[in-house]
Amino acid sequence: MAPPLCMARNFLHKSQQIRAVRCLSLQRHVTPHPTLSVSTPGPLKVPTPPQHTSVRTNTQHRVVLLPEYPGHTPQVNPILKSYKDGLPEFSEVTEAHCYYGLGQRLMEFESSVCRMEASIEAGEKEWEVLLKQMEVERLELENTWAIVSLLKITTDKLDMDRFMTLERRAERAFLTRYDSRTIHGFVTGDSVDAVGGEDKTVLDRFVTEYRNQGYELPEKKYLELNANWMKRLGEAQRDHRFKLTTSTQRFRHIIRDPAVVREFPVDMLRAMSVDSSQPAKGPWSVTLHPYVYRKFLEYCPDRRLRWNAYNAYTVRGSRSSDVYLNVAGHVKDIRQHRLDQALVLGYYNYAEMSMVTKMAASVENVQSMIASMLGVAKESQEQELASLQEYAESRGFEDKIKEFDVPFFRRKQSRTLFGIEDEAIRDYFPLPTVLKGIFDLLETNFDVQFEVVEPESGVLGSVWNPEVTLYRVKDGGKEVGHCYLDPYIRDDKAYQGGDKGWYIPIRPHSGVGASQAVGAVVMALGPPGYGKPSLLSVQEVEEVVRQFGKVVQHMLAARKWSETSGKTGLEWDCLNVVPDFLMQWLMVPQVMQGMSQHWSSGERLSGGQVTSLISARNHLAGYDLCNELYKAAFDIAFYTEDYENEQYADLASRLAPQYLVLEREKEDAFPMYFEEMLTGHWAAGYYSHTWSKMLAADLFSAYLEAGLENKEAVSKVSARFKSTFLTSGSAVPTAQLFREFRGRDPTPEALLISMGIRESIQPKNRGSKS
Repeated sequence: MAPPLCMARNFLHKSQQIRAVRCLSLQRHVTPHPTLSVSTPGPLKVPTPPQHTSVRTNTQHRVVLLPEYPGHTPQVNPILKSYKDGLPEFSEVTEAHCYYGLGQRLMEFESSVCRMEASIEAGEKEWEVLLKQMEVERLELENTWAIVSLLKITTDKLDMDRFMTLERRAERAFLTRYDSRTIHGFVTGDSVDAVGGEDKTVLDRFVTEYRNQGYELPEKKYLELNANWMKRLGEAQRDHRFKLTTSTQRFRHIIRDPAVVREFPVDMLRAMSVDSSQPAKGPWSVTLHPYVYRKFLEYCPDRRLRWNAYNAYTVRGSRSSDVYLNVAGHVKDIRQHRLDQALVLGYYNYAEMSMVTKMAASVENVQSMIASMLGVAKESQEQELASLQEYAESRGFEDKIKEFDVPFFRRKQSRTLFGIEDEAIRDYFPLPTVLKGIFDLLETNFDVQFEVVEPESGVLGSVWNPEVTLYRVKDGGKEVGHCYLDPYIRDDKAYQGGDKGWYIPIRPHSGVGASQAVGAVVMALGPPGYGKPSLLSVQEVEEVVRQFGKVVQHMLAARKWSETSGKTGLEWDCLNVVPDFLMQWLMVPQVMQGMSQHWSSGERLSGGQVTSLISARNHLAGYDLCNELYKAAFDIAFYTEDYENEQYADLASRLAPQYLVLEREKEDAFPMYFEEMLTGHWAAGYYSHTWSKMLAADLFSAYLEAGLENKEAVSKVSARFKSTFLTSGSAVPTAQLFREFRGRDPTPEALLISMGIRESIQPKNRGSKS
């Protein structure tokens, strides 16, 4: 990810001529266009698509098309209901409402940026006053945009192509606050020298954004950055994304033999079958959908079929897969143009540039973290794979284990060692019991309460589906926000597996804007039926806990500005610290036991079963950690090493033996398909996954040091964690919060111990002999 807080969505700088036309067009919304009130089919009258005005700039010889302001009101378009008037009316929103409502909000936000520029030009010197002018329009835009994003995931109301284009337009509008010479001159001038507190935090982000947009460069260098390297980078990423998506969607293997799918879980069969209502009836399609692919490698007993799927996944983007879908050139271009971008901005390489907005702060700190864990993790990996090979041979396997064999035998070995069968253990984790366990944990430790409320038209709005539950969230009895829960899989809903969900922050807190937090947890769990509640696997329990970790951070982090509330503006390598921290509680037997209860008999898991579950979570932990460290090390080296001295394929071949015990398949095209590093948000930041886990484990170790049986000590630790990590938002740097909580910098010891890779070292009493 690019280091500026929003540079994941880079866009070309508009010329001053276009800016002038944009400002003039926005001022027209005082008197909406008179021809925008014709009827369309349906019960609600909505305007026709916006009329366009052609504006010719003679010096540029171009035509700029500008949409007219729709001029809707909340009475005509419910998506425009202000955040100040209550929760959204989801049930009344249509596709037309989303399209025109988001278009109107983005124009209003751009207009607020123009007013901010005008105030600066008129002599305004107070940074706080300027931010206040934009805060309400920002909250309204975020609210409308989040509603559209939520409906895209949870319904099939919206035309995806149309709204992808509109959302790109909204992204550009949202970034206009970082695209003004007038604002840049103000935030880097003498008028802001006395700014402090949260205002200073926001100011520093503006300065960082403008620096990385090239505003401090000479005109020639600025044009080189934005009209050349950023444009080429965007084109290379677009082409890479298209080819890899095409290659992924192309693979499909049909299974007709019921014996192959005999042990497959029902939710997997439902995702693979032609008719999802009859999952046991074939044929079944194997695709590279992340959930189907992952589960197929775990459950397929036919080694040839496992290799076929694995090979299809790892050759994506290579010449051997399809010469027309080869992405080698795009990978080189992405690496080159990110280096060009960094050099123009004055950084040594792209990785150094990326660290500007990371807690790690430097490439050396990341490399130090990786090196400190590699030795013990690789040693553990060697032992784990030797044990897995021995186990496979005891089951009649006569070959050497390969990468595509590990998931299958891992599941089998886990069942043998710990007596844990994922599908059988579901009976002990009904969704209502799991939710009660999570809510009890949050209330006991952090005084956060969740209570169900019935949405009604008005202040509490309405929901998009009858299955959705609305919770009022309280902190110490005081209302701090609302959270929706949409738990079950549906045909009209996005799907990335039952063990993967989303948290959509619909509204942030804002003291200035008088906004309360609102969010939505979206899952794809199996629906209740035949007298049974929804029953969760261990992985699904973990995912629900993770999502509610995001909820509690969003709800409690109430600051002065929306920019500093919740997770907005948080360092990229710290985004998942609170969710990973909450996951650590699942390693406590009493907590895991409290979330379990057989759906029929009411019996809880026994102490032995809970211990086995916790041990099973760490099965092959060294293998998993080494794979993550390999990707993190490659990502950092890819954006650090001189590409002329070492090509990316040679880099992968050099690093693999240092981290991985199993040899890579010769057809493996890594890193051609490493999307997170190339076209995702994790360029020079993939290490962030492990970094967050390291911080979370270190933070949780404070409870272990205090003693979980000591309720008074645990209460004090929880209060300290709440006052730092849960309520600070991004107003205070995470490094400072960590030092306040632990009194030192983080170390990886706690993570290695929590994963079972390193044994806990018990402190000795003074005067004891070794």
